[in-house]
Amino acid sequence: MMRILIVGGGIAGFAVAKALELKGYQPELVERRPDQASGDSGLFLPGNAGRALDQLGLLKRVAEVAAFIPTQRILDHLGRPLSVTRTPDVWADCGPCLSLPRVTVHGILRQALQRTHLHFGVAVEGIQVLPKGSEVSFSDGSTSTYDIVIGADGIASTVRGLLFPTAKPQYVGNVSWRFITRNTSAIDSWTAMLGKGKTLLAIPVSAQDVYVYGDMALAEKDVPKMNAQTSLTVLFRDFTGPVVPLIANKPEDTYVHFGKIEHVVMDEWVKGRVVLIGDAAHASSPSMAQNAGMAFEDALVLADAIACASHPDAALATYAARRRNRIDWVQKQCVARDKMRTLPGPVRNVILKVLGNKLYARSYAPLAAPV
Repeated sequence: MMRILIVGGGIAGFAVAKALELKGYQPELVERRPDQASGDSGLFLPGNAGRALDQLGLLKRVAEVAAFIPTQRILDHLGRPLSVTRTPDVWADCGPCLSLPRVTVHGILRQALQRTHLHFGVAVEGIQVLPKGSEVSFSDGSTSTYDIVIGADGIASTVRGLLFPTAKPQYVGNVSWRFITRNTSAIDSWTAMLGKGKTLLAIPVSAQDVYVYGDMALAEKDVPKMNAQTSLTVLFRDFTGPVVPLIANKPEDTYVHFGKIEHVVMDEWVKGRVVLIGDAAHASSPSMAQNAGMAFEDALVLADAIACASHPDAALATYAARRRNRIDWVQKQCVARDKMRTLPGPVRNVILKVLGNKLYARSYAPLAAPV
């Protein structure tokens, strides 16, 4: 049996482990952190992510605990409507749009694994690419050789750093705050508010709770001036409307994740028999909400390529070829959508009022097509 190592116990790592199990493989997975979740934020899953979860055999379980998102509303910073999009208009033949806490998705993926050998608290410290595999050294002092190594260890990927040292995350010009709180504003759909260089977003993640996301444009030199304790009430004081009370009423002990928004753009994801997937390979800004969806699709395509190819080299080449156009499309759309948000408010608002639904369909229709 082929020896496959997965590096990273996040959504991408667990998804590819499940996809490989469905093909009859028994991969190993190492994760440097302990086997526990900390903090939380929300996860919006457009229809292509729902379809991928269905192919992984997990859609029913996710849908049972997720919020269904039938519409996406965009408002200006004063709460005036700019566009409303019915998500089934694009995704009806693909999958549902769902939203739920990230930790819940992670837990469902973790619990679904039956034959993967899991090793928590173990980090990869070195990878030597061999003619027919890779020798990997670990933080516990052990070494082992694998036919394929899959780097699924996120935007700060150790695997990418070891084998692709010049490919580093790049700041896209925005910082963000993310948290989950009680839905005291009765938010019932994906609801975004756009201001000058700032965005507020709220999405239901359960019957009681809502995921709140805020971002702002900021020069990289000024990032240290902001942190998780920054007063969002002050920062978004020029906003009025349905999302604002969720900030004002947030309990003081709410966990808030703060960070720079970065992306990873690479020409190659394969070196020898090592391959990068998910955010390790192609993290994007959240403007398309596709990082998890792309990771699920990566997992399915890679597992299929490994199962169908005559040898590992052919499998990884097939995987990269099948994923390139789709990943490029998502990353280009993210850049375009982020750029549109920087337009002068009156211009941006007119575009969204007149073309909002068409722009949504243009961005997402290619992703509704089969992988």
